[in-house]
Amino acid sequence: MGSAVRGRWAGPPPLLVLATVLAFVIAPVFSRTDTGHASQGGEAEAQASLTSASSVEVPPIGEKPPTRSGAVIERRDLIGVATMNQFRQLSVAQARRDALFLTSRAGIDVVGWQESQRFGPVFAALRPRGWSTRRFPNGAKELAISWRRSEFEYMSSSSRLVAYGVDQVTGLYPFGHRYIIRVTLRHRETGRELSVINTHLPQKIENLDRPGRWTTTSNAARARFQLERMTREWRSAPGRWVIGTGDYNFDARADARIGLRRAPAKALGSVATSSYAVLGGRRLSPTHPPTGRYVDYVHAAKSDLRAGHVTFLGQRTFGGLNSDHRPLVVRLALR
Repeated sequence: MGSAVRGRWAGPPPLLVLATVLAFVIAPVFSRTDTGHASQGGEAEAQASLTSASSVEVPPIGEKPPTRSGAVIERRDLIGVATMNQFRQLSVAQARRDALFLTSRAGIDVVGWQESQRFGPVFAALRPRGWSTRRFPNGAKELAISWRRSEFEYMSSSSRLVAYGVDQVTGLYPFGHRYIIRVTLRHRETGRELSVINTHLPQKIENLDRPGRWTTTSNAARARFQLERMTREWRSAPGRWVIGTGDYNFDARADARIGLRRAPAKALGSVATSSYAVLGGRRLSPTHPPTGRYVDYVHAAKSDLRAGHVTFLGQRTFGGLNSDHRPLVVRLALR
């Protein structure tokens, strides 16, 4: 399920009120910096508050649930969605270690991957561990979506070419054709469908000397076109819930500050909202450490957020992996 994150409501429905209360209680547990392991300071107090308020103990993202008998009652409407750029220059062994680390974390149920061209063996290694993965041929092979089979059942999928690539003749920074892929899954607990959209915008599109603004490269022009095409896919995706993952190569904080009309936040603003837009991220480490930027996104359909069908509860990153990106993991409630 980036980027993150139509109107005002009055007299909200009871479920939305409950979701909002839970979000205020849970969010401090999940919004934290990446250490590779969750810090314990303040977490026990937040968990105790949650338990006393709802008689339900929810394991933090990436943490194993407590072992006390009867202490945990699973919240089946909570899922964890991750986005991760696997970095195409890694060896298969390095990418496998990263993927096994991420998918073994408790509370992570869906992962959108980028730069996955060579990592078929990595996804094969996930299968006996309870994960399935959908990939596509040709240029779309750069993208993949994986899901935990105990939580979701595969229903359908598609891929769309949304921007032509740039070669060495037409641009300084070549890249291949850009796609958007979609996998629709059935949530086993509720029987309802979730569509997951995944994409990867070209590199060299943001001016690092003037963050939040485009470069003058052909790459930036293609990225703007890609964002325009993506809105159609968001509107047509099936299912009760629609979420998105991706590497957008454009800093979320700078985008929020500058607010260019065709940059990611406003380009997708009519259809999707990122976790950054809802949860902020003051305690969150950058997802691209080499440039200190927040370029990896998890989005939810704006209509779902507005109706209370999806609620962002928390987010975190993990460090210490081989990729040059940190994975962003977002906890959501589905209703």
